[in-house]
Amino acid sequence: MYLFCSLGSQNNLMKKLLLSFLCIILGATLFSQELTMRISGIKQGKGDILIAIFKGESGFPSETSKAVELLRAVPANGKAELTIKTLPAGTYAVSLFQDSNGDGLLNTNFLGIPKEGYGVSNNAFNTFSAPVYKDASFQYPTINQLNMTLKY
Repeated sequence: MYLFCSLGSQNNLMKKLLLSFLCIILGATLFSQELTMRISGIKQGKGDILIAIFKGESGFPSETSKAVELLRAVPANGKAELTIKTLPAGTYAVSLFQDSNGDGLLNTNFLGIPKEGYGVSNNAFNTFSAPVYKDASFQYPTINQLNMTLKY
């Protein structure tokens, strides 16, 4: 009898653990955040949009080897939209450009001024230098939608 009762209570414990696990999984799925990026001001017929997401100042805005995510968006009618579902909570900044010649690089002139359309989160812009991380950074998931406009 003791063995039977003991097995029954272990069975109930297993059911409770399984139910708890399923609730956690379903809750994470139902309440998971997404980051949506909307990009405008894109020249038509000039190439895809290459996007780099940085978690920290290191490498921002152009050292893509230090980015935590690298993405590509195909523009249509001067706009592009992209949703990311795998980003953990934190502080981030996004840089992007329109890869007009398909070489995967932001091409610049001899002064370092971009020859292709570019942009960053918060539409941060510096007249005589590249945008800085603190101006382009945002808290995710507090901010879960970015509207960015390319500059040419």
